[in-house]
Amino acid sequence: MTHAASPDRGSTERPPLSRRSLLRAGGLLTAGLAVGAGAGCSVVSSGRDATAVRPNKEPAPGRKKTIEIYNIWGSTVGSGLVQCAKAFEDSQDEIAVRVTFAPTPGGGSTIQQKLFTAIAGGQAPDIGFCDAALAPSWTSLGIMKDLTPYFERDGVLLEDFFPVCAASMAYQDRVWSVQWDADANFPFFWNKGLFSECGLDPERPPTTIEEIDQMAAEINRVEGGQATQIGIMPWNQYGGGNSMLTWGYSFGGKFWNDGTNEATTDDEPNIRALEWMTKSAQSIGGAEAAAIAPPSLQLHPFSTGKLGMACLVTPNLLQIKQLHPEIEIGATLLPYAPPGASRPGEGAWLGGWSGFIPAAAKEPDAAWEFLKWFAISDEGTQTQWDNIGFPVGYAKAPVNQAIASDPDAGVYHETLSKMEHTRPLITVSEFHHQQMETQVMAAVYGQRTAQQALQRVKELSLREAERFERVG
Repeated sequence: MTHAASPDRGSTERPPLSRRSLLRAGGLLTAGLAVGAGAGCSVVSSGRDATAVRPNKEPAPGRKKTIEIYNIWGSTVGSGLVQCAKAFEDSQDEIAVRVTFAPTPGGGSTIQQKLFTAIAGGQAPDIGFCDAALAPSWTSLGIMKDLTPYFERDGVLLEDFFPVCAASMAYQDRVWSVQWDADANFPFFWNKGLFSECGLDPERPPTTIEEIDQMAAEINRVEGGQATQIGIMPWNQYGGGNSMLTWGYSFGGKFWNDGTNEATTDDEPNIRALEWMTKSAQSIGGAEAAAIAPPSLQLHPFSTGKLGMACLVTPNLLQIKQLHPEIEIGATLLPYAPPGASRPGEGAWLGGWSGFIPAAAKEPDAAWEFLKWFAISDEGTQTQWDNIGFPVGYAKAPVNQAIASDPDAGVYHETLSKMEHTRPLITVSEFHHQQMETQVMAAVYGQRTAQQALQRVKELSLREAERFERVG
């Protein structure tokens, strides 16, 4: 997209829904969702009071226009967003920014009832945040403004984003959001000290699933029916749904047919991946036998020093390094299972957050100027990295050089640069994820076979997609 176009021309947006229809549809989108099943994986809270770190902000006075941003985060992320808003105001003198704290369950889940209520009541903010994979459902409901004309007018190219980000931002040949937080799910980490204790080479991580099994067998310790030391818990990569995506893609699986609402959850490589996950649980006497961490533990189990290998999101990695510097941690790309997959890192998939403009926003042009600054400009992407610390989706941003060379973030950047997969881009993506959460864990705990579990996810998701189309 290189030619200029007016922001009002060529839009494919649907008319806004009525208040009753929007709230009803919102119920369909959010019913039964598990906290943490959305874009960002759930991480341990810092414990700081959200209001103390100021997730709200009043607009700067004397500006021609004021935009409102719904801030769904408390703690340091929400405070960092406020700092970015202030920096944007300092960068120009026409647009003021109001930041309104609009928390969601779990501090970042996709259940945004406050947003839906505001839109239905004619009080939509000018900018909201979501997982880009929500575009199929939210565009169908008339929630999101088509950003394609802005991209065309300002010469912003999808190909200048990391390819996996561009794939999420675009739906039906239009652009609906801007990926500013490109969360790489996941790099792979191992405990070098534990490897040495178990007779393994601490400098040689696994590259394949078969090698994971071999190394886990040397690490596992089961005493009195309890697993006191565990090689890997592949069913516990931030929930059953995230685990299924991670290992399904690592085995070469597919989760939907591109361009359709057809879930393919029971793809043969996905079944093999879930069978492997359940077998891993059985190798320690069942998932319920895991006893490496007390129930009150507020850090990731990798922090105990009794878990050999794990996927970690950035906040957990940094927490463990800060609180347990005695644990020497190695980082690499996610192992894979041939013949379905062909290289390390192939199982990684995009999480993170995108900014979007609600279709009913009162100041869409000014909102676009903020999004463009925040997610694309040299200054904005650097400011986001300095104040929030999330990898950026815009590949041409100079800050990527610093991220790539960072001792902690470097492996996330490498994973992102080679990543191909996203969450399923279907209208019922969140419902599908919640069903994976439930059915995958049922398989891990021996309540049904891997094939039965994934077939059930597919059947329920296809049924829900049909229901969504009828309501929409």
